Amino acid sequence: MKLVAPKLSYIEKTSFEECLKKMKFQDVHIDQNIQQRTIIQDLTFDGCFFENIDFTKVSLKHLDLIDVTFDKCDLSNQNFDHQYLNRVQFKNCKLTGTSFIETNLKDVLFDHCQGRYSNLSSSQLLNVMFDHCDLQEASFYDANFKKIQFNETNLIQSELASLHHKGLDLSTCQIQGAMFDLASLKGLIINDFQAVDLIGILGVKVK
Repeated sequence: MKLVAPKLSYIEKTSFEECLKKMKFQDVHIDQNIQQRTIIQDLTFDGCFFENIDFTKVSLKHLDLIDVTFDKCDLSNQNFDHQYLNRVQFKNCKLTGTSFIETNLKDVLFDHCQGRYSNLSSSQLLNVMFDHCDLQEASFYDANFKKIQFNETNLIQSELASLHHKGLDLSTCQIQGAMFDLASLKGLIINDFQAVDLIGILGVKVK
């Protein structure tokens, strides 16, 4: 799958404090943590590169993300519900409990991320890749998938019911204990070993 990468040609190094003074996060590279508890809301991050940032002290609310890369950042329990993410990369990030409910994601990469308990329920995903991620007990309930790729991703005990997809390939993933319904299984691509785990949903017993 080919994703459109973030456009980060003209970024300059700065700090959270400088961006907050201007109430503008555009074409910037930030690699130092903010020192005080802060709420950042009702803004668009446009052309931003965040590196080694712990967002524990930062509450992100009502933010759209366009051309943004998070590299080795902790975004656990952040809320991106009902927002728009376009050309965004999460690389080696901690996304434990992070919420993307009813969010539109387009050309988004999740690369080697820890996303246990993350929530993408009722989200719209177009051209999105999950590569070597841990998504145990994550929820994709009622999500709409189009051009989605999962590579070597842990989906154990994740919620995958009411999915809208065409030929979703989970054959390289761990899906033990994942929750599917019959509608989600239609067109699903799996391997021989996974079929044994899922056959019980069809009411079939293997003797």
